[in-house]
Amino acid sequence: MHIKTARQLVKWSMILSVICAVGGLLFFKPGTQISLYVTFAAFGLMVVSMILIFGFCRCPWCNKRITSGLMKVQVCPHCKRDLDTGLKPKGKGKRR
Repeated sequence: MHIKTARQLVKWSMILSVICAVGGLLFFKPGTQISLYVTFAAFGLMVVSMILIFGFCRCPWCNKRITSGLMKVQVCPHCKRDLDTGLKPKGKGKRR
């Protein structure tokens, strides 16, 4: 799965999870069956997003997992390649 697709799926599953959780708290009485179903749906969507993050959010070139800053990162923190194009940064880089 491409990193852009994984990002979008993670983003939408998190948004839907929050909507289910907040909607269940605001619109349904506690202890009813529908509030229980909405709570399980929110929990299930959260689990799906975690599976997507740990299973599919990987650099296409070095195949290492990208977890922190997933929505903002444009360059792999491990191999320093651009996630869209695969190009390495120009220049000498940092001296060690």
